[in-house]
Amino acid sequence: MGWITLQCAVQGRGHLSSNTPCQDKTFSVVKGACSVCALADGAGSAKLSHFGAEAVTQAICDYMAENFDSVIDGDGVSVKQGILNTVGNCLDALCDEKGCAIKDLASTLLFVAEKAGKFIICHVGDGVIGYVKDGRVLVASHPENGEFANTTVFTTSSGAIASMKLIKGNLNQISGFVLMSDGTETSFYNKRNRALSPSLARLMKLVAICDTDYMSQKLNYTFENLVKQKTSDDCSIVLMSRSVGGKGYMDFSERDKCDLLGLTYTRASRKRLKGFEKTLMALRSWGTYRATKRRLHLRGKKLDRILERLVNANLIQAREDGRYKSALRAFFLEII
Repeated sequence: MGWITLQCAVQGRGHLSSNTPCQDKTFSVVKGACSVCALADGAGSAKLSHFGAEAVTQAICDYMAENFDSVIDGDGVSVKQGILNTVGNCLDALCDEKGCAIKDLASTLLFVAEKAGKFIICHVGDGVIGYVKDGRVLVASHPENGEFANTTVFTTSSGAIASMKLIKGNLNQISGFVLMSDGTETSFYNKRNRALSPSLARLMKLVAICDTDYMSQKLNYTFENLVKQKTSDDCSIVLMSRSVGGKGYMDFSERDKCDLLGLTYTRASRKRLKGFEKTLMALRSWGTYRATKRRLHLRGKKLDRILERLVNANLIQAREDGRYKSALRAFFLEII
């Protein structure tokens, strides 16, 4: 059972108005049995931090994919030093290439790596790392701010190793991880309660069962039109969800299906699930409203209600020409 990664980074309104590139960067890699994802938020005061953030995410993903076993077994101090050495070597090479000082490439760093039922989390600076366990969204690592308000720690900071948070553990019932920059925090992290939005659990389920290209489009649309409107900062997120395997959506419990569809978990709702599942089956390829209605032998109003709920739940796609198609991964549907 593998992992599916979805990532998104959009230029903030403040940077758009000043013609500054998006300084949030994300990256992910799968090598053998190891999956790694990373996010870096370039320092606003560093003129080339977008280059530094991009280079750091790529370097650390490659490093962790190749060295997971030694890192999971290593002691905390040596592991932290190895991570910072990897980052430092990467940035030194970039300094030579760009002809700049290392401070010009400063960024935060968040990453998650997993292999063989174990995981490693690393966090330097602000942003949030969360995880989903038993259907609940929990915080693994809160933001790390600097000495003064609105400041943070970067991988290039003198105190980076002291403030770096490193967490190792067994996956057990963990089904997903989420990394987000401080711009995204505004929408998904409650600073007062120090808690993540429960909506992320549902999003993680969709990542696990829906077509990746479709989910990427939906996520980018949401960030461009909703998330970044709540802040002037760049906004980025990485979602790493455990693939449910088997039949995907059909393997979910009735309670999980009701949750995805926005239905209260009642006997009546459980009876309605069959209608939704038949519709998803009928829409394995693009189909018109009329053809779907004829195939399912449904009255118009009932089909209207089913289609509306499936669209709102992001389980089917709707085109302007009136055609519909399931958003679930094709290879899941083929074996139902």
